Amino acid sequence: MRHARAVDASAGSEQEIVDLVERSWLPRHCRGDRHAFAALLGAYRRPVYSYLIRWGCSQDVADDMFQDIFLKIHAAAATYQPSRPLKPWIFTIVVNTVRNNFRAQSVRNVVLHEADLSTVSKGGNPTQTDVAARRLVRWVECAITTLPVAQRDVLVLTTIDGMQHNEAAEILGLPVNTVKTHLRRARIALTKRLMDSADSTAAGGVHEHL
Repeated sequence: MRHARAVDASAGSEQEIVDLVERSWLPRHCRGDRHAFAALLGAYRRPVYSYLIRWGCSQDVADDMFQDIFLKIHAAAATYQPSRPLKPWIFTIVVNTVRNNFRAQSVRNVVLHEADLSTVSKGGNPTQTDVAARRLVRWVECAITTLPVAQRDVLVLTTIDGMQHNEAAEILGLPVNTVKTHLRRARIALTKRLMDSADSTAAGGVHEHL
Protein backbone atom coordinates (compact mmCIF):
# COMPACT_ATOMS: atom_id res chain seq x y z
CA MET A 1 0.00 0.00 0.00
CA ARG A 2 2.82 2.38 0.87
CA HIS A 3 4.52 1.58 -2.43
CA ALA A 4 1.30 2.29 -4.37
CA ARG A 5 0.90 5.61 -2.59
CA ALA A 6 4.50 6.49 -3.34
CA VAL A 7 3.98 5.72 -7.04
CA ASP A 8 0.81 7.82 -7.11
CA ALA A 9 2.60 10.69 -5.39
CA SER A 10 5.49 10.46 -7.86
CA ALA A 11 3.11 10.47 -10.85
CA GLY A 12 1.28 13.44 -9.40
CA SER A 13 4.53 15.34 -8.91
CA GLU A 14 5.62 14.64 -12.49
CA GLN A 15 2.29 15.89 -13.81
CA GLU A 16 2.59 19.05 -11.72
CA ILE A 17 6.05 19.68 -13.18
CA VAL A 18 4.73 19.17 -16.73
CA ASP A 19 1.83 21.51 -15.98
CA LEU A 20 4.15 24.22 -14.66
CA VAL A 21 6.38 23.92 -17.72
CA GLU A 22 3.35 24.24 -20.03
CA ARG A 23 2.13 27.32 -18.18
CA SER A 24 5.47 29.02 -18.83
CA TRP A 25 5.37 28.68 -22.62
CA LEU A 26 3.13 31.61 -23.53
CA PRO A 27 4.68 34.08 -21.05
CA ARG A 28 8.11 33.10 -22.38
CA HIS A 29 6.80 33.48 -25.94
CA CYS A 30 5.61 36.99 -25.12
CA ARG A 31 9.08 37.81 -23.79
CA GLY A 32 10.62 36.79 -27.10
CA ASP A 33 11.71 33.22 -26.35
CA ARG A 34 11.66 31.66 -29.83
CA HIS A 35 11.72 28.12 -28.44
CA ALA A 36 8.61 28.47 -26.25
CA PHE A 37 5.97 28.54 -28.99
CA ALA A 38 7.70 25.70 -30.80
CA ALA A 39 7.40 23.64 -27.61
CA LEU A 40 3.70 24.47 -27.31
CA LEU A 41 3.10 23.59 -30.96
CA GLY A 42 4.93 20.30 -30.56
CA ALA A 43 2.86 19.34 -27.53
CA TYR A 44 -0.54 20.35 -28.91
CA ARG A 45 -0.20 19.62 -32.64
CA ARG A 46 -1.63 16.09 -32.41
CA PRO A 47 -4.49 16.68 -29.90
CA VAL A 48 -5.71 19.79 -31.75
CA TYR A 49 -5.60 18.16 -35.18
CA SER A 50 -7.23 15.02 -33.80
CA TYR A 51 -10.07 17.09 -32.36
CA LEU A 52 -10.67 18.77 -35.74
CA ILE A 53 -10.82 15.45 -37.58
CA ARG A 54 -13.00 13.74 -34.96
CA TRP A 55 -15.36 16.70 -34.93
CA GLY A 56 -15.99 16.02 -38.62
CA CYS A 57 -13.67 18.34 -40.54
CA SER A 58 -12.29 17.29 -43.89
CA GLN A 59 -8.51 17.18 -44.12
CA ASP A 60 -8.34 20.42 -46.12
CA VAL A 61 -10.62 22.25 -43.69
CA ALA A 62 -8.70 20.84 -40.71
CA ASP A 63 -5.40 22.03 -42.20
CA ASP A 64 -6.74 25.56 -42.65
CA MET A 65 -8.32 25.71 -39.20
CA PHE A 66 -5.21 24.25 -37.58
CA GLN A 67 -3.16 27.17 -38.88
CA ASP A 68 -5.87 29.64 -37.90
CA ILE A 69 -6.04 28.24 -34.36
CA PHE A 70 -2.32 28.58 -33.71
CA LEU A 71 -2.27 32.07 -35.18
CA LYS A 72 -5.05 32.95 -32.73
CA ILE A 73 -3.09 31.37 -29.87
CA HIS A 74 -0.08 33.49 -30.86
CA ALA A 75 -2.20 36.64 -31.09
CA ALA A 76 -3.90 36.01 -27.72
CA ALA A 77 -0.75 34.87 -25.89
CA ALA A 78 -0.60 38.01 -23.74
CA THR A 79 -4.10 37.35 -22.38
CA TYR A 80 -3.18 33.93 -20.96
CA GLN A 81 -2.90 33.84 -17.18
CA PRO A 82 -0.22 31.32 -16.10
CA SER A 83 -2.11 30.75 -12.84
CA ARG A 84 -4.56 28.67 -14.88
CA PRO A 85 -3.97 25.36 -16.76
CA LEU A 86 -2.98 25.79 -20.39
CA LYS A 87 -4.98 22.96 -21.98
CA PRO A 88 -8.49 24.34 -21.30
CA TRP A 89 -7.35 27.79 -22.48
CA ILE A 90 -6.09 26.38 -25.78
CA PHE A 91 -9.13 24.21 -26.39
CA THR A 92 -11.47 27.13 -25.74
CA ILE A 93 -9.87 28.75 -28.80
CA VAL A 94 -10.11 25.46 -30.71
CA VAL A 95 -13.81 24.95 -29.95
CA ASN A 96 -14.74 28.57 -30.73
CA THR A 97 -12.81 28.46 -34.02
CA VAL A 98 -14.60 25.29 -35.11
CA ARG A 99 -18.01 26.65 -34.17
CA ASN A 100 -17.42 29.98 -35.90
CA ASN A 101 -16.15 28.28 -39.04
CA PHE A 102 -19.14 25.98 -39.36
CA ARG A 103 -21.61 28.69 -38.40
CA ALA A 104 -20.23 31.01 -41.08
CA GLN A 105 -20.45 28.36 -43.78
CA SER A 106 -23.68 26.80 -42.51
CA VAL A 107 -22.01 23.43 -42.84
CA ARG A 108 -23.03 20.47 -40.74
CA ASN A 109 -22.52 17.41 -42.96
CA VAL A 110 -18.82 17.67 -43.72
CA VAL A 111 -16.53 15.30 -45.54
CA LEU A 112 -14.84 12.84 -43.19
CA HIS A 113 -11.15 12.11 -43.20
CA GLU A 114 -11.14 8.34 -43.56
CA ALA A 115 -8.71 5.53 -44.26
CA ASP A 116 -8.66 3.97 -47.73
CA LEU A 117 -10.28 0.56 -47.41
CA SER A 118 -8.23 -0.71 -50.33
CA THR A 119 -4.97 -0.58 -48.36
CA VAL A 120 -4.03 -2.87 -45.49
CA SER A 121 -0.80 -3.81 -43.84
CA LYS A 122 -0.44 -7.39 -45.08
CA GLY A 123 -0.44 -8.34 -48.72
CA GLY A 124 -2.48 -5.32 -49.84
CA ASN A 125 -5.75 -7.27 -49.60
CA PRO A 126 -8.21 -6.30 -46.84
CA THR A 127 -9.56 -9.12 -44.74
CA GLN A 128 -13.20 -9.20 -43.68
CA THR A 129 -12.07 -8.14 -40.19
CA ASP A 130 -10.11 -5.19 -41.60
CA VAL A 131 -13.05 -4.00 -43.65
CA ALA A 132 -15.57 -4.49 -40.84
CA ALA A 133 -13.42 -2.64 -38.32
CA ARG A 134 -12.82 0.30 -40.65
CA ARG A 135 -16.48 0.46 -41.60
CA LEU A 136 -17.40 0.58 -37.93
CA VAL A 137 -14.98 3.45 -37.35
CA ARG A 138 -16.42 5.30 -40.35
CA TRP A 139 -19.95 4.62 -39.14
CA VAL A 140 -19.18 6.05 -35.68
CA GLU A 141 -17.44 9.12 -37.10
CA CYS A 142 -20.34 9.73 -39.47
CA ALA A 143 -22.87 9.24 -36.67
CA ILE A 144 -21.02 11.74 -34.46
CA THR A 145 -21.46 14.45 -37.11
CA THR A 146 -25.26 14.02 -36.91
CA LEU A 147 -25.37 14.87 -33.21
CA PRO A 148 -26.38 18.33 -32.01
CA VAL A 149 -23.30 20.56 -31.74
CA ALA A 150 -23.32 20.66 -27.92
CA GLN A 151 -23.45 16.86 -27.68
CA ARG A 152 -20.78 16.49 -30.34
CA ASP A 153 -18.44 18.90 -28.54
CA VAL A 154 -18.79 17.06 -25.24
CA LEU A 155 -18.46 13.59 -26.77
CA VAL A 156 -15.30 14.42 -28.72
CA LEU A 157 -13.63 16.24 -25.83
CA THR A 158 -14.36 13.64 -23.16
CA THR A 159 -14.70 10.26 -24.86
CA ILE A 160 -12.26 10.68 -27.75
CA ASP A 161 -9.77 13.26 -26.46
CA GLY A 162 -9.96 11.86 -22.93
CA MET A 163 -10.57 15.09 -21.05
CA GLN A 164 -12.12 15.20 -17.61
CA HIS A 165 -15.68 16.47 -17.28
CA ASN A 166 -14.52 19.59 -15.47
CA GLU A 167 -11.98 20.37 -18.23
CA ALA A 168 -14.66 20.05 -20.92
CA ALA A 169 -16.99 22.20 -18.82
CA GLU A 170 -14.38 24.96 -18.58
CA ILE A 171 -13.64 24.84 -22.31
CA LEU A 172 -17.31 24.93 -23.32
CA GLY A 173 -18.41 27.36 -20.62
CA LEU A 174 -20.95 24.91 -19.22
CA PRO A 175 -21.73 23.52 -15.76
CA VAL A 176 -20.23 20.06 -15.17
CA ASN A 177 -23.71 18.55 -14.77
CA THR A 178 -24.70 19.94 -18.17
CA VAL A 179 -21.61 18.35 -19.71
CA LYS A 180 -22.61 15.02 -18.18
CA THR A 181 -26.15 15.41 -19.51
CA HIS A 182 -24.93 16.14 -23.05
CA LEU A 183 -22.56 13.17 -22.87
CA ARG A 184 -25.31 10.83 -21.71
CA ARG A 185 -27.67 12.01 -24.45
CA ALA A 186 -24.96 11.65 -27.09
CA ARG A 187 -24.25 8.08 -26.04
CA ILE A 188 -27.95 7.23 -25.98
CA ALA A 189 -28.40 8.71 -29.46
CA LEU A 190 -25.44 6.76 -30.89
CA THR A 191 -26.60 3.54 -29.24
CA LYS A 192 -30.12 3.96 -30.63
CA ARG A 193 -28.74 4.72 -34.09
CA LEU A 194 -26.56 1.62 -33.98
CA MET A 195 -29.45 -0.57 -32.82
CA ASP A 196 -31.73 0.82 -35.54
CA SER A 197 -29.02 0.09 -38.11
CA ALA A 198 -28.59 -3.46 -36.83
CA ASP A 199 -32.37 -4.07 -36.82
CA SER A 200 -32.72 -2.77 -40.36
CA THR A 201 -29.80 -4.90 -41.57
CA ALA A 202 -31.29 -7.97 -39.95
CA ALA A 203 -34.55 -7.25 -41.76
CA GLY A 204 -32.73 -7.23 -45.09
CA GLY A 205 -32.14 -3.49 -45.46
CA VAL A 206 -29.07 -2.23 -47.22
CA HIS A 207 -27.22 0.57 -45.44
CA GLU A 208 -24.94 2.74 -47.45
CA HIS A 209 -24.21 5.39 -44.82
CA LEU A 210 -20.82 3.79 -44.23
